[in-house]
Amino acid sequence: MQGHKFLNAYFTDEERTIVESLWEEESTGIVREEIIEAKDGDAAWEDLLTYIDIDTLHEMTFKHIRDLDNMYKDQVIAIAKERGMVYDIDAINTDIYKAIASSLFKPFDPEEDKEKLFLYKLQLFEEDHIKNNTNKSQKTRLRKAKTLLEATRIAIELYENT
Repeated sequence: MQGHKFLNAYFTDEERTIVESLWEEESTGIVREEIIEAKDGDAAWEDLLTYIDIDTLHEMTFKHIRDLDNMYKDQVIAIAKERGMVYDIDAINTDIYKAIASSLFKPFDPEEDKEKLFLYKLQLFEEDHIKNNTNKSQKTRLRKAKTLLEATRIAIELYENT
């Protein structure tokens, strides 16, 4: 593209027949896109291949897809945090502490909360102070705990006796 500097190009379809190329206008810095059909004999395609080879074009396509995927994941996580569906344990301004307190001190329903208790115990056994603890009777008590609060109490005992 005359008067423009080549920036990047990547395929936009799975069949690898359409390419989006990005060009920066030298005088203004405005970035323009050009959609090109990847077809032998097409003037725009042949011109593009003077700026980028086909292997690099495939590599840039892979990177573009990966970047889009990462942006999508970041947006989903941001929305989930905003809606209180995911908590950032390192952020002070979250409701995670409210969720922890609510989970520990709400009435425990053995049927409804059985899965939560199982997953919580699994996570507790991944903690180094429990995993590496040699007190088998305490670990057995933790395995047999019937509520989240009881499991937490035993985990704390294991931690304090490490």
